[in-house]
Amino acid sequence: MALSKDKKEQLLDFIKSHYVDYHDVRLLIAKDLEEDIAKQMDKDEDLSFEEALKQAYKKYGVIGFSDVSEDYMNKINSYFNKKVILKVVKNEASTIRFWLIITCCYLLIFSIITSLKSFPLMLGIGFLILAIIGLIFYFRKFHLENKELKKQDSYTYFDQLLVSNNSILFPFTYLPLMMAPHIGRLTENENWSMAILAFFTTISFIAFYLIYFKLYKNRFQLLKEYKDNYLSEKLDHKLELI
Repeated sequence: MALSKDKKEQLLDFIKSHYVDYHDVRLLIAKDLEEDIAKQMDKDEDLSFEEALKQAYKKYGVIGFSDVSEDYMNKINSYFNKKVILKVVKNEASTIRFWLIITCCYLLIFSIITSLKSFPLMLGIGFLILAIIGLIFYFRKFHLENKELKKQDSYTYFDQLLVSNNSILFPFTYLPLMMAPHIGRLTENENWSMAILAFFTTISFIAFYLIYFKLYKNRFQLLKEYKDNYLSEKLDHKLELI
């Protein structure tokens, strides 16, 4: 038997009350519970929805939805990396404009770093200032919007990936800070050291570019594609409750 819309909403409220924060993860768990409940009520017509739900929830053990939530988030993360980030990187890498941006960015950074190589303190302060600016930008743009989105009941884990540092691109943004103290150990040639540092700094700028202009700016379209493709396939029904 199919559950009514009221029962589906009750099911989602139940899942939410058990500390599942993301709406898309709730929907995926609700689909599992709905199938279990429907089977129980088909076998026993006298069984109430509440009793069937209680029996279905018992199967998740003392940890409740923790493991299944993590499993679904890992699957969504895999979709995000393969179908969103990899697609964005491939599309950008196929354009001449992208490589021109990288080349110009590298040459500019290399010239700045080279001109400051005699002033390592100034160079270090420069990287620190860039890191602080990046953090301010992150907290003002991404963090505040992320916080605002979380107030909405329809906030998804996909939203979290789009507007947070959960993206696999984010670690590339602080590569220069990680590599700068170790550059001298990679090569004895000062020019090569500067070239390597400029390379990692360029990667950092490109990561910021992809995160902001290709993910953050297009987040509504990406979210729509995620709902139309991944979620609709997993849930196997129209997404009236999204």
